[in-house]
Amino acid sequence: MSASGPILTLSLNTFIRYYSIDHSKLIGEVSRRMQQSGGYDFYRLLSEAIKAKMRGATDDEVRFILGGTSNPSEESYNKAAYDMFMSKYGKKRGLTDFDKKGRVKLCDGELVIVASPQFAIEASSGFSVFNVWAAQNPKLDRARAGVGVYLMQQAFRTTAPNYDYKMFDAVDGKTYSAVNNTIPQAIHNVAKTVVNLAKSA
Repeated sequence: MSASGPILTLSLNTFIRYYSIDHSKLIGEVSRRMQQSGGYDFYRLLSEAIKAKMRGATDDEVRFILGGTSNPSEESYNKAAYDMFMSKYGKKRGLTDFDKKGRVKLCDGELVIVASPQFAIEASSGFSVFNVWAAQNPKLDRARAGVGVYLMQQAFRTTAPNYDYKMFDAVDGKTYSAVNNTIPQAIHNVAKTVVNLAKSA
């Protein structure tokens, strides 16, 4: 563990994005991130809308939350993602808010990934926890989703170890839960690259 704490703290979805883009783009992204105090959270309004719905908000209240951005394309993406969530999971029995946050320390604590899944479904077979992916680019695929699932498993391994973690792609409605055995090494390699870029930014 580094004595000075993390150089960089990223959300789960931001790390998946960094994992997905080529090296030259990654240099620019990390450098920009180091200049700012924190990245813009494109998922905040979508997460708030999903959680509000589960607490009994009306459709009008949900639309008001989703409209709380000055960026028209963000608003339309968020509305489309919310509608996909509603069509896939919005009417499920056992749907509940998931309010835990978990952290994963990589590279001896120099990089911290924060996982804050949006919702869970309780069924007789167990408890499934979902992190929403709403970005059209990069597209979520099995490998990228596996990164998210693995990091959630690590983030909650002491606080919620027996849950089933899943990535929900709110662009095309797919849900992923598999992790292949090359993912931990791939995550380690990308984390090391991100830390080195952050140090040289």
